[in-house]
Amino acid sequence: MRRRQFRLLLEPAPEEVVRLTQLHRYASDVAGQERAPIGGVLAEYIAGLFPQKDPRQVLDGLLGKGDAGWSLGTVPGQGRSLIIQTTEAGVAVSAIARILEQIAPGALLRPMVYEPLSLHNPIDHRGSLH
Repeated sequence: MRRRQFRLLLEPAPEEVVRLTQLHRYASDVAGQERAPIGGVLAEYIAGLFPQKDPRQVLDGLLGKGDAGWSLGTVPGQGRSLIIQTTEAGVAVSAIARILEQIAPGALLRPMVYEPLSLHNPIDHRGSLH
């Protein structure tokens, strides 16, 4: 997988926002070498999808190793819109698609805006994405 720089604007349902936020926190804690707790909503959701597997195994398989390569942000004044933006490490588009497919599948049914980013021209989370 090739790590890319991009920003993705999406409209997940409220429970999907919670799961994505808890996943991002888990990914950040794991990258920091901490034994990360899994948020309650996310743990329950994963247990429902994969009842015979340890939720940590599922999440670790979904996230891979090292820095997650993405961050979450919101768009002021745009309701429940959420921005997934790559960090300097970058992330494969397919990795984010797989995360959305498992953690926030409803977001895939709503309009999204994909914007490639250049490393030479960093853009703030609150840039214009309409």
